[in-house]
Amino acid sequence: MRRANHVAISLLLPGLLLLAGCRGTVGDLSEKVNVTFSLLGADTRTTVTSGEGRVGKWTLLLYREGKLIDVGTSGSPSSIQRSLETGTYTAYAVANPPSSFEPESYTSISKFSGAESYLRDNSLSQFVMVGSRTISVPVQNDRPQTIGVNRLVAKVGIRKISVDFTDPVLQSRTVRLNAIYLTNCYGRTHLKSDEGASEMNADASCWYNCMGFRSDPDVDVILADQAINAIITASYPYRQEHHFYCYPNQADRDSRSEDWSIRRTRLVLETEISGRTYYYPITLPSMQRNKTYIVEEAIIRKLGSNDPEKDEPGSIDVIFDTISDWGPSFTVHENS
Repeated sequence: MRRANHVAISLLLPGLLLLAGCRGTVGDLSEKVNVTFSLLGADTRTTVTSGEGRVGKWTLLLYREGKLIDVGTSGSPSSIQRSLETGTYTAYAVANPPSSFEPESYTSISKFSGAESYLRDNSLSQFVMVGSRTISVPVQNDRPQTIGVNRLVAKVGIRKISVDFTDPVLQSRTVRLNAIYLTNCYGRTHLKSDEGASEMNADASCWYNCMGFRSDPDVDVILADQAINAIITASYPYRQEHHFYCYPNQADRDSRSEDWSIRRTRLVLETEISGRTYYYPITLPSMQRNKTYIVEEAIIRKLGSNDPEKDEPGSIDVIFDTISDWGPSFTVHENS
């Protein structure tokens, strides 16, 4: 379960550094220099959100003039040392890479730009992260260089659900909250950037929870909280915070068609009132990686709809918190 009390909308994770330092001296231009890349301060907490910044394995790809020069992999957040000639390199770090990730196959930056990750590559214990920067060897004055990586997922949360029926007949009724989940979640994204996220494949097989909850063991844990079974009344709002994680969905328009088509991601409240199921879908804005989208409060005003894709006008008021950067997975320090 992704539950936490009083979590800030912009979450800055504990200090994690990707560190580059040079050792040795340089004679002529062909002499190689040892360069150490390290991950420091890995998140080992066991709190609800501890996995949001945890690194279990990471891969380093080094490019020179757009061509792959070297690859290094560590099975833990420990250092990787490479021997490099003097020159300028573009370094990519892929933390918690997909199991199918084969770095040697990305022989050029253009090929790496086409590398994809699937939503199922992520879990609550670790999320795929990517970062890059340009590094000059040898490092000036041997000062360490740092590079930050960001998660590919966006974070969606809801903090409070309350009931304030406008119809006097309904005011004495209780609301049972059965589940909260995300629908219409795109299942892939590029490792390098959000480029192409708006050119999403309309095939339903590339999406999760199309137009409603469709259980899938590969992603249920990050897209849904089931069997909540909480009673909400006008006097007792529901204050347990829930978090969900999905890949960017930058659909330029929404759809409510009964036939599947590309549409916006929704946060759905599934409730039961007087023995009947009612849905309260909250449509999210265009979503980007490593940003948080937090509902501060959802206020139920009327009976909802009988379809998780359909809005019942005036049934719910939603107070969005400010959409914000999630914060880097690694704390970045630029050295001058």
